Amino acid sequence: MINDKPAILVVDDDLNNIQVGIRMLKEIGDYQMIFATSGEQALQRVQEHEFDLILLDILMQPMDGFEVCRRLKAEVATRHIPIVFLTAKTDSDSMIQGFELGGVDYVTKPFSAHELCARVKTHLELKCYHDQDIEETQREIILMMSAVCEFKSVETGKHINRVAEISALLARLAGCNGQVCREIRWAAAMHDVGKVAIPDAILHKPARLTPQEFEVIKTHTTSGYDILRHSTRKLLRCAAVIAHQHHEHWDGSGYPQGLRGEEIDIRGRIVIIADVFDALLQKRVYKHAWSYEDVQTYMLERRGTEFDPTLLDLFFTHLDEMIEIEERLKDDVLRHHKDD
Repeated sequence: MINDKPAILVVDDDLNNIQVGIRMLKEIGDYQMIFATSGEQALQRVQEHEFDLILLDILMQPMDGFEVCRRLKAEVATRHIPIVFLTAKTDSDSMIQGFELGGVDYVTKPFSAHELCARVKTHLELKCYHDQDIEETQREIILMMSAVCEFKSVETGKHINRVAEISALLARLAGCNGQVCREIRWAAAMHDVGKVAIPDAILHKPARLTPQEFEVIKTHTTSGYDILRHSTRKLLRCAAVIAHQHHEHWDGSGYPQGLRGEEIDIRGRIVIIADVFDALLQKRVYKHAWSYEDVQTYMLERRGTEFDPTLLDLFFTHLDEMIEIEERLKDDVLRHHKDD
């Protein structure tokens, strides 16, 4: 899971320099510090973690810091990470080259603790403001696409909101940090975006689907993934995972990939629980609404087959909180029980 602390990558081929920099920064902030001792290792680190800032030495062999920066800025997934050069090169040509390659700052060695910490703090704050703007834009996109889903689908906007809130609550109960919970809250609203590609005659059919029609319905997972997967933004990448995996089953019997157990991203395992819970409670043209008791019986019977058993136990341990969300966001029409 993503750590809430700002993540800083320190790249230098001298471990003493790395230790000094990390020690200075830890005195002023609660940062997640990761280091690399070569350019090649630095490029590997950015594939394994998401960073808020990179402190990059220039004089390294065989790949120097300028080449590392050039490669990072050439990739869509990493070009947004601010890079501060930390180097003994003090000539103006090197400084100009660093800025031309995309560096945001240039600190010469030996540097003072005050200077380094002040610049790091400034660039992390700027990154935070930038990320907040990007996140707002992603939220607007999600709201617009969710409205399209609501218009196209038989489900209401309140179904989307209930699934989103329940998913975020379950994520928090499962120990996900605040950032991940917020991402799931927004991204879960897009779980059925792929239904825009399903023909209305099948999507709105007021009767049981034929096996052939159900195969068409199943394609909404891959369609949703295809719509979202090209984004490099966190929220939309999260939404792509959820759209793709929210019908995967713990025992491998789900679709579209037949993933099993923890092969399924925890975000997909969370949203399937929230989605099934809410869907069974709602009246549709092809089904009656179920009672909370019947839904609980049904889902517990599928513990360890359809649903992650640990997450499902956690869900029903906090059932009162889930019901509060259901009742607060219930549809305008009165819900009928299965036995009405």
